[in-house]
Amino acid sequence: MMKRNVFAWMAVLALCAALLTGCGGSSSSAPASSAAPASEPASSAAEARTGEENGAVDLDAAVSRLLEANPISNQFEIAAMNIEYDYMLSPDDVAAYKGVKSNDNGDAGLVLVIQPAAGKAEAICEALETYKQDQVAFYGNYTEFGQAQSNVENAIISGRDGLVVMVIASNESSGDLSQAVDDVMNEYAPQ
Repeated sequence: MMKRNVFAWMAVLALCAALLTGCGGSSSSAPASSAAPASEPASSAAEARTGEENGAVDLDAAVSRLLEANPISNQFEIAAMNIEYDYMLSPDDVAAYKGVKSNDNGDAGLVLVIQPAAGKAEAICEALETYKQDQVAFYGNYTEFGQAQSNVENAIISGRDGLVVMVIASNESSGDLSQAVDDVMNEYAPQ
């Protein structure tokens, strides 16, 4: 009986040691947590330039206008991390942004409005075009996502000095997105 208790205690101690080692191993995830501060400058820069987190009021209005033409299901708000790591945009190139994308599997729906830093509209458009091509290739790997691939192939990227817009039709969208983008560019892009 005594040996059984000793073995049980040894097993408990071994499990505790394994758990503590596992917790200590979380220090290897430090790079992941150090990635979070890297995305802070993008949101901090946007806040400093616009006075509001994640875009100014006119960007909100532009996004709302585009969502009327392109209703996106299960919306996921685009964050500073997405701007930097998904769209590969430098935080220094983006003065403010606002956008949502679909969080539904196989629906590539996206509305993104960016206020570029001075002289950076063309660089942002090029980065968004690269994102578009990457998404076309990604969806091309899955036959069940043929609609999403087609939507991404027909994405609209429009840019002027003061405003860049990217719209990918949601699977449920039936509106004229080209006209909606033109209207937003004419109304909200500084002349």
